Amino acid sequence: MIELRKITHDNLREILALELADGQDQYVDTNIYRLASAYVKITNNEKPPILFAIYNNDEVIGFTDMGFYELAESAYLCKEFGDKATYGINHFMIDKKQQGKGLGKQAMIKIIEYLYSFPQGKADAISISYWMTNVAARGLYKSVGFIETGEKWDGNTGEKWDADREDIELAEVGTRLAF
Repeated sequence: MIELRKITHDNLREILALELADGQDQYVDTNIYRLASAYVKITNNEKPPILFAIYNNDEVIGFTDMGFYELAESAYLCKEFGDKATYGINHFMIDKKQQGKGLGKQAMIKIIEYLYSFPQGKADAISISYWMTNVAARGLYKSVGFIETGEKWDGNTGEKWDADREDIELAEVGTRLAF
């Protein structure tokens, strides 16, 4: 059974030992980077990130990092969909030994169910992005109800994507799941 559990001293090493399948490191930050980023946010009085170990029964199989974001009127999701706030899934990964078993989809459903509880405030949607060439992520997000927003940007610089560019591997695609 898939569960989201708090990160503790007891499971931290297991989270750090999780590995991505070959080639996925171009799409997903390392878990140590996401944990360090969370530390920086907390020590700089930013809204704390929502971090969970993903368990299947009593085994750590993945890790997720989420956040609550109030959107400016100029933000794409506000202009296009009227969203005032969103929960962003900043990081989602399943260990390479556990991939291909349907556990990622089950974990994403648990994450969505959790975010429906509005743990840090009311929001209009959940957002997540994926790299254009990450076909597996596109399929997973679509399978649980996310729709592409039409927003694409350079995943390295954050600048709006120019459709004439040939380096499509740098394109990041926004998706959204309305509450």
